[in-house]
Amino acid sequence: VSSEVGSDSSAQLAEEMNIVTMIAAVIIVLVLLFTSGSYAGIPVLIMTFGAAAILNKGTNFMLGTISFISDSVTVVLQLALAIDYAIILIHRYTEEHEHLPTREACITALSKAIPEISSSSLTTISGLGALAFMQFKIGADLAIVLIKAILLSLLSVFTLMPGLIMLFSNAIEKTKHRNFVPKISAVGRFA
Repeated sequence: VSSEVGSDSSAQLAEEMNIVTMIAAVIIVLVLLFTSGSYAGIPVLIMTFGAAAILNKGTNFMLGTISFISDSVTVVLQLALAIDYAIILIHRYTEEHEHLPTREACITALSKAIPEISSSSLTTISGLGALAFMQFKIGADLAIVLIKAILLSLLSVFTLMPGLIMLFSNAIEKTKHRNFVPKISAVGRFA
C-alpha cells in the first residue's frame, strides 16, 4: 500500500511540475515579448535554454539515480537561470552591434558578458553548494543537479548562443521594435 501511495504522489508531483513548467514558460515568453528589443532574439533565448535543459536532463544518468523532486524542480529553476544569462549576452550584443559589425559585436559582447555572467553564476553555485551540507540526502542531490544545470547553462550561453546570434543576426535586425517598458525615471530618482 505504501508503494502505491508513493507512486500516486510521484505521478501527481510530475503532473503538477509539468503544469508549473508550462505556466513558467508562457510567462517567460510573454515577458520576453514585452521587454526584448527584437522579436527574433526570443527564439535565440529559447533555443539556448532548450539546449541547456536537454543537456542537463540527459546527463543525469551519470549520477546513477536522482530524486524525483530534483528531476522535476531543476527544469523550472534552470529556466530562470539560463534565460537570465542569455538575456545578459543578447543585451551586450545589441549594445555592441550599434557601432560594430555582427561578428565583431558578438565577439566583443561575449568577452564583456563572460565576467558578468560568471560572477553571477558563482554566487548561485555557492548558495547551492550549501545545500549539499543538509542532513537530508535530497539537499546533496538537489545541489549536484542544480550546479550541473548552471554549468551546462553557462556552456550553452558561451558556446551555442554566439552561433545562434550570428545565424539570426539579420532577423534580429529586421524585427527590432520600440521599447514597451514604460519610463519610471521619477521612481528611480526617488529610490
